[in-house]
Amino acid sequence: MAKSNPRPTTSDNLLMLLALVPFVLDRKEVSVGEAAEHFGRSESDIVRAVELIACAGIPGENEAYSHLDLFDIDWDLFESEQKITLWNTVALDNKPRFSAREATALLAGLQYLASHPAYSSRADLEEVMAKLRAGSGASGPPRIAVGATAVAEHVSVLNDAITARRSITAVYHNKRGETGERTLDPLLLESRDAIWYVRAWCHTRQALRTFRVDYMESVELTSHPHADHSSIIDDISSELFDPSPSDVVVTIECPARALPIIADYLPRGFTPPPGGDSVVVDIPFAHYGSLTHFVGAHPDLVRVVAPASAKEAVQSFARNALSRYAQGS
Repeated sequence: MAKSNPRPTTSDNLLMLLALVPFVLDRKEVSVGEAAEHFGRSESDIVRAVELIACAGIPGENEAYSHLDLFDIDWDLFESEQKITLWNTVALDNKPRFSAREATALLAGLQYLASHPAYSSRADLEEVMAKLRAGSGASGPPRIAVGATAVAEHVSVLNDAITARRSITAVYHNKRGETGERTLDPLLLESRDAIWYVRAWCHTRQALRTFRVDYMESVELTSHPHADHSSIIDDISSELFDPSPSDVVVTIECPARALPIIADYLPRGFTPPPGGDSVVVDIPFAHYGSLTHFVGAHPDLVRVVAPASAKEAVQSFARNALSRYAQGS
């Protein structure tokens, strides 16, 4: 004996009613059959839902309902062709919208996320981006293109290595300009300020190290499985680099509101002093190249106070950048 489908509960009916209106609005016109197939309900259920929606609304200022306070559909089209089109909606048109600038920022972030191998095959990212473009206003923001970097292939190989728990080999150029071949067990891949980093067990150093992916060449996946690194994975710090005796300590001044933005650079255990609009903090940098990248990423938020050599490095960086603008004009 065939088992009948369970009768929809009140909660099921309410969820369908809440979803049916945006479903129709998103498609402009929907047949009863399409809606029934989408929600897994019978066509008679959809017809009853439409009739109920037509009785729903929000009372006006006098606590009474006028025709503008209720949902309305094209009844002629509904009765003749069994198609649903909403003529009047209540409250939904008052929903908050992203500004063009907000939508642009979200689109850039989503496109950058889509460049990651783990998310590149997900169609829902493109669907969300399309809705953002449509939902930011009548004109909508322009398409944003986040250019693919030269490290895209390296990121793909590293992601495969992490998934398969296999080692990689790479030629690495360190911060001192030294070059050498490394065998690494990649454990964690992440992006900070548009730069990719990989946390990996270095077979040469026999220690956990952080590597910039754009400093790598000839990244290749090997057939060798990872060693067991389970004891250190949970202890990986959220900070990219652990302090080193060779770090350059630079005194930075910034407004207190900037601390959450530069949190990744703050020394471990840093606690801002209570009160005050401005904060002075000593931040260790591996070299002045890292410092100038940091200042360039936050030009309106941070100011280098000391030492004098750090100030000169930032000034030189700014002069070089300005000269390139002049050459391009």
